[in-house]
Amino acid sequence: MPVALINPFVVPADKEEEFLRAWNETTRVFSSTPGFIETHLHKNTGVGDGTFQYINIALWESADAWNVTHGGYKPGEESIPGVEHHPGIFQEVIASKSMREVDWRMPL
Repeated sequence: MPVALINPFVVPADKEEEFLRAWNETTRVFSSTPGFIETHLHKNTGVGDGTFQYINIALWESADAWNVTHGGYKPGEESIPGVEHHPGIFQEVIASKSMREVDWRMPL
């Protein structure tokens, strides 16, 4: 079962461009490694909690695949002064879809 890397970032405004360049390079490297499935970088809209400016959600085939790749490559965004990252590997426990997609004529 795939796992999700959820990695929120604190990025000072004056480091945003440098962060995005480094993140793109990390994505280029990781996307060619075994076990990588996909990644999505989200920017905070300013609505709600503004603690983290960016959150990366990446799918990997396993936690081991992420550990092996991360052990062999240190992402550049982790070395930018003032940038904080808080990665964690998560397993899905509940999934739901929009109720608009449910055919209510069918019994459950």
